Amino acid sequence: MGNRYSKYVNTEALKKARKIKGFSHRDMSKLMNLKSPASYYNIENGLVEAKISHINAISKILKMPSSKFFNFKVQ
Repeated sequence: MGNRYSKYVNTEALKKARKIKGFSHRDMSKLMNLKSPASYYNIENGLVEAKISHINAISKILKMPSSKFFNFKVQ
């Protein structure tokens, strides 16, 4: 399984920001109302496509603009 969506996620910046804020994968998944920490992990590592609601939630939780973590391409 590759990181299919990693070109849309700045995985290192996202991991760094989460760790600086002191959040674990479990914390992020709870704050985002996801089913499990693995759900957040998959978003953070570009294994799944992040929904707009996830992108907005991450930006709000980490108090940083979404453009710092996600590369948008409108089709």
